[in-house]
Amino acid sequence: MHGDPETAPFELDRRRFRIRLRIHVPARRESIPAALEPMMGFARECGCDENAESDLEIALREALANAIVHGSGSNGDKRVRSRCYGVPDTALVIAVRDEGDGFDPKDVPDPRADDRRFLHHGRGLFLMRELLDHLAYRKGGREVVLYKRYVEPGEGRAAGA
Repeated sequence: MHGDPETAPFELDRRRFRIRLRIHVPARRESIPAALEPMMGFARECGCDENAESDLEIALREALANAIVHGSGSNGDKRVRSRCYGVPDTALVIAVRDEGDGFDPKDVPDPRADDRRFLHHGRGLFLMRELLDHLAYRKGGREVVLYKRYVEPGEGRAAGA
């Protein structure tokens, strides 16, 4: 369900999401737990189950680290902004935006390539794509939108409904 990286697999009308959370943190590595903790609490409040929770936490940690380290250059004078939207017992949409120059995800090499397999970095986008139901890039690569469904389609309300 990864699809076109510039489009979402659902109608995204944030006004219709019943639960919302906004977090702004300085672009420092130490800010990751400060941002991650309320976002994971938000996910649990929305009904995220244990199976989806661990995948979401890894993906969020990667998104925040990328925004802080690569996007903002670990510059504590810059901010990383996160917006979380939830449909109870159905899904989450989380946008993480940095103040950097952006990037083109097509320029990021596949970490499974022979010459990259043993590197200790470069797996963040790959992990996010694998652990989430959809990942989209916006604002010229300064924002990543993560979509995680925690019920099978048809079991809960439709995202954005």
